[in-house]
Amino acid sequence: MAHEEPRQIAPGVYWIDQTPSTQDLATGSEHVRKHGDVIATDNQTAGRGRLDRTWDTPPGTAAAMSIVLRPHVEPQRMSMMTLVVADALVRWFRELDVPAAVKWPNDVLDADGKKLCGILAQWLPETNAVVVGVGTNLRFTGGPRHERAGALADYDVDIAAQEFVIAARRRLLDAVERFIAQSEAKSFEATMSTIGQRVKAIMPDGKNIIGTAVGLGQTGSLLIQGETIEEIFAADIVHLRPA
Repeated sequence: MAHEEPRQIAPGVYWIDQTPSTQDLATGSEHVRKHGDVIATDNQTAGRGRLDRTWDTPPGTAAAMSIVLRPHVEPQRMSMMTLVVADALVRWFRELDVPAAVKWPNDVLDADGKKLCGILAQWLPETNAVVVGVGTNLRFTGGPRHERAGALADYDVDIAAQEFVIAARRRLLDAVERFIAQSEAKSFEATMSTIGQRVKAIMPDGKNIIGTAVGLGQTGSLLIQGETIEEIFAADIVHLRPA
């Protein structure tokens, strides 16, 4: 079967009916993607997450998209693109009466702690670009459902995958422009449920850091207050329930 090429469905938005990973398509060297270009599908068979995790999106249940961002900012500020995207999505979802919040560093959860959206950023230093992959649960249609997964349809938001992707691109590009003009990490704290929570940070080396998340550092790191303040740049964060 011939290799399917993404087709343009709106300015800057390229759709493919099925693909292992939109992130692989967006980061591949086959095409030079422009700032704001999006590769999207509603049927992803080997999506990529943090720590080399993978997942699939059965047809019609979710929107998987990867957006190419080339903001004119210092390299250390590029690391905040995940937070820029997460913050923009939460603000949009709240306009739709979805009680969403950001769980640092890359998840959007509903008020019950169910995952609505996962985000993965991949920096391509050779082309000075960040490719941000976003997987959003739109609805669940039969079959087993993970107990920690939520969807926009749970809050009476009925939106088709292509419509979602086109609208999300516009929101994300507007958010990037605001970030370029004023890149204060503190501005992301307003949409983040992690701040003020007692948390456990599971570090890449297996070490656990437990304390209260008290804010964000200048480049979007998480500040955890225990006996001292620890600055966390990469970790799996667990929100601990009150004793």
